[in-house]
Amino acid sequence: MGRRAWSRRDLLKTAGTGTLGLGVGAAVYKWMDRYIVGTRSADGADAAASVSDGRTGEADLRDHTSLKLVWGIFSRDRLESLLARDDVAFVQPDHTLTRVSTQADERDEGQTLPWGVDRIDAEIVHAEGVLGDGVDVGVIDHGIDATHPDLEATLADPDDDANHESWVDCEGCEQPWSDEQGHGTHVAGTIAAGDGDSGVVGVAPEARLHALKVCGGAGGCRASAIVEAIRYAADQDWDVINLSLGSPRESPALQAAGQYALEAGVLPVAAAGNRGAPDSVGYPAAYDEFVAVSATDVDDEIADFSSTGPEVDVAAPGVDVCSTLVDGYGDRSGTSMAAPHVAGAAALLLADGYSPSETRERLLETAEDLGVGGTEQGAGLVDVAAALGYDSSDDGPATRPNCPA
Repeated sequence: MGRRAWSRRDLLKTAGTGTLGLGVGAAVYKWMDRYIVGTRSADGADAAASVSDGRTGEADLRDHTSLKLVWGIFSRDRLESLLARDDVAFVQPDHTLTRVSTQADERDEGQTLPWGVDRIDAEIVHAEGVLGDGVDVGVIDHGIDATHPDLEATLADPDDDANHESWVDCEGCEQPWSDEQGHGTHVAGTIAAGDGDSGVVGVAPEARLHALKVCGGAGGCRASAIVEAIRYAADQDWDVINLSLGSPRESPALQAAGQYALEAGVLPVAAAGNRGAPDSVGYPAAYDEFVAVSATDVDDEIADFSSTGPEVDVAAPGVDVCSTLVDGYGDRSGTSMAAPHVAGAAALLLADGYSPSETRERLLETAEDLGVGGTEQGAGLVDVAAALGYDSSDDGPATRPNCPA
């Protein structure tokens, strides 16, 4: 499963340094926080649930892994007692992950083909009639604006409760999975904005989008909610999941969820992170189970904010990317914007008959070498036309067109 799981020593070390609010002299109430316990047996899961000091949740991943996860609020003594059990694989903080993007700049003039969609040669594939039809993509994020005109055709039926889900509250929202601030809608538009007469077009404009809302309005996204969203997508037999969020903290729970998705036939794509330094790929992207995506600009250079490291699998456009927002359009930058280019490209290959493992392999082996180190670009810039065997000699725009008004 890629990186090692947390050990008892890891947990006690972080507790001792106060990383988890358990430092020497801390008040008793600070000795309790939210944790995820990975268990290998029903007895272990019951034990974890029974000693929580608050409401618990769980994700049973045993259909495709050996683990059942339980989360709740635990004192330090109870954490140590759980770690002493042979059927407890790990304990980790139920920390928050954040989106990895900057805010949008609104533009004045119309343009239907964003530069990133053009740069990965998706429009060449569209002309050949490959549009992502029949492929289901789960967007694990802040939700999706169900009323955006560019997304109405590709959003899975909002009246079918199984098509979308939310693990956070959304006050005043039309749907519990609605997007309050635009990040999930921007990601969704890059993946599958419909190909109409106005607005923008996504990489796979006939793929089917599913909103899996795990992030609240303030931006925090609990690891336990993300685990549940990944499992939900896998259990629904969807094809691709996009995670434009991350954290510098390791998370064996997210790694286990990624393994669950892979075994269920789902391809997980994740943003590498925006730490702008070598060896800084965040989690879950750093795990082998996920396709880790770094970001490039219109000049084919790695974005200065992009996390890099040996875990990067492939690069994609991520600077000043035009896409849908709540009630409009705008440019955003981040590896959050790069990952959905790859998720959309994967949807095109899956629609053409490739399996998830073949899709991943094909995207990497046909990526365009940008002449930078592999720790920055991975296999190179994704080229979906080349992946599908079409002429990819068009290297995309030399300038960035404006977003629609």
